[in-house]
Amino acid sequence: MINKPLQIILISTTLFSYEINLGKSPDIQKEEVKAKVNIALVRDNSKELVIDKNTGLMWQDNIDSKTIRKNRKDAKQYCRSLVFAGYDDWYLPRIKELKSIVDEKRFDPAIKVGFKNVVSDHYWSSSPNLSDIMNVLNIDFKSGKTYNNTRIGKCYVRCVRGNYTL
Repeated sequence: MINKPLQIILISTTLFSYEINLGKSPDIQKEEVKAKVNIALVRDNSKELVIDKNTGLMWQDNIDSKTIRKNRKDAKQYCRSLVFAGYDDWYLPRIKELKSIVDEKRFDPAIKVGFKNVVSDHYWSSSPNLSDIMNVLNIDFKSGKTYNNTRIGKCYVRCVRGNYTL
């Protein structure tokens, strides 16, 4: 059994910690994080790419990003063989990586500030739909929503390189 003075200290410490956490608003913390994300996108106009300082990802943002439409297999091959801005290690982004540049609060196009070459349409991801392996996930840059698409359908392509841990 714990003696009375120790029990009072433990209860006081617990209550004090509880009061500190009550004063913070989770909504305010989320808004601060979102503001930092937008600031972290830096466009290099001379190389036609956007660098996300939060994720370490470098995004292709040339005219091809809004003109090239391919099926999924050709989109993956396009990114693998792309030599752009002095780099040759581009790949088709995973769905989580694409979501990191989509701003679901903005529409037409629903992509974060920093990108110039965007179409309000579907862009391929390399992520399969785990519940239906015949389909692949893509993102609609108009609505910011994720969709299924057959592998033979055509979508726009935006390649990425950089941090592989996102």
